[in-house]
Amino acid sequence: MTTLAPDPIAILADQLDPPDDPLRRDPVAWNSERLGGFLWSKQREIAASVVEHRYTAVHSAHDLGKSALTARVACWWLDTHPVGEAFVVTSAPTWKQVKAVLWREIGKVRRAAVDHGDALPGRVNLDCEWYIGDELVAYGRKPADANAFQGIHARWVLVLLDEAGGIPKALYDAGDSLVTNEDARMLVVGNPDDPSSHFAKICAPGSGWHTIHLDGLESPNFTDEPVPEWLRPLLLSPVWVEERRKRWGEKSPLFVSKVRGLFPEVGDETLIAPSLIRAAQERELAGIAPGRYALDVARYGPDETVAYRNREGVIRLAHTAHKQDTMATAGHAAVLLDPHGGGVPMVVDTIGIGSGVFDRLRELGYPVVPFDAGARPLVPPEPGDPKFANRRAEAWWAVREAFEAGEVDLDPEDEDLAAQLGSIRWWLDSRGFIHIESKDDWRKRMGAGTSSPDRADALMMSMVEAEPWPAQDAGEREDATITGDLLRREL
Repeated sequence: MTTLAPDPIAILADQLDPPDDPLRRDPVAWNSERLGGFLWSKQREIAASVVEHRYTAVHSAHDLGKSALTARVACWWLDTHPVGEAFVVTSAPTWKQVKAVLWREIGKVRRAAVDHGDALPGRVNLDCEWYIGDELVAYGRKPADANAFQGIHARWVLVLLDEAGGIPKALYDAGDSLVTNEDARMLVVGNPDDPSSHFAKICAPGSGWHTIHLDGLESPNFTDEPVPEWLRPLLLSPVWVEERRKRWGEKSPLFVSKVRGLFPEVGDETLIAPSLIRAAQERELAGIAPGRYALDVARYGPDETVAYRNREGVIRLAHTAHKQDTMATAGHAAVLLDPHGGGVPMVVDTIGIGSGVFDRLRELGYPVVPFDAGARPLVPPEPGDPKFANRRAEAWWAVREAFEAGEVDLDPEDEDLAAQLGSIRWWLDSRGFIHIESKDDWRKRMGAGTSSPDRADALMMSMVEAEPWPAQDAGEREDATITGDLLRREL
């Protein structure tokens, strides 16, 4: 029997254009067969888009499985393309997000493959690098490492940008430099919270990107789309949405972004741009000085009593309460101030019932600063300077300038504060005076049932620099302190 020698031309052809894995063009089937997983309709649409389109941009509401899907796309890519000819590059705004979000999801996918009976190839280390044998086939990098995107040469390159709204244009350009042939792909996903971002530009019509919109109100927990019951608790819930509707208002930029998956319309009347709020959430200032507290007082109803502490621009929530009488509020304020021995003042809103809390704290001998939003501005304007209608406008304008100067560090988990800050409006009257909309006007604009922007106002007051009012004389203070001790023991 004659044995035919291998055809060198056929061998070379296979090396240059390897036979297709049958799942290479079907990531949905790959997810089912290799992981035993399930993708809901929009996840399937995104996965299919990566096959059909070189550039895919996804602007999505909160908690709809976008990072989980992106991780599956990364694993599918490496599992169905030849080792040495395929590479995956990922990034997110910070290293923490690179490691704790997308690469954590990649780890889950790899474990799911093991549980399903067939492990994915290679290994992943703690530096967010994937090796198959000695071959590096994927890694995650933060935007500051954009140079790491250079020097990658492979036929099948996949660039993944997670939390894409916070990624600078330079990194998009670096990623785009890798997508230079017909087989390469770029997928970017994120919440559409900043209409001035490069992410917003590529999601706009005419950008050349294939865009996909995920509206939270059209996800499985709001429709009759059949999905496994185990999936429903992992997706956006109607309870969460209703809570945010009441707290933020349907017209709030954060509601539009987090729930509807749309870029908010931010006009010239917006006091603090979403990009400035996001930057403050990502900033880390030292915050060494004792600083000051600020207290916005509510009594009964949907509004909340809120205290923030400001330490050289590091602003954090210190206390919050609902339906609390003024004496209880004064007692909680005293608890905040006691450890500082009079060294940390508290700014208190003295409009309405807040005046009672201010008087009580002053009676107890605490260093308190009154804030009257309707009073005249403290500083007379120089020629050419902004003119303010009242103290509230003057103080809020100082807040805006602090955000613009990079002097604010916010807790990224304080979403209620971010929502309120992003929805404050200002305008000029016919005399050229700057106004900030009142709480009542804000609440009407946001919709019935929405609570006041108490957190935003407390933050604003935390930036007020003024000397505390003098305490009462020693005899009055001694009597008041005894009363204050009794009050605190009753709390």
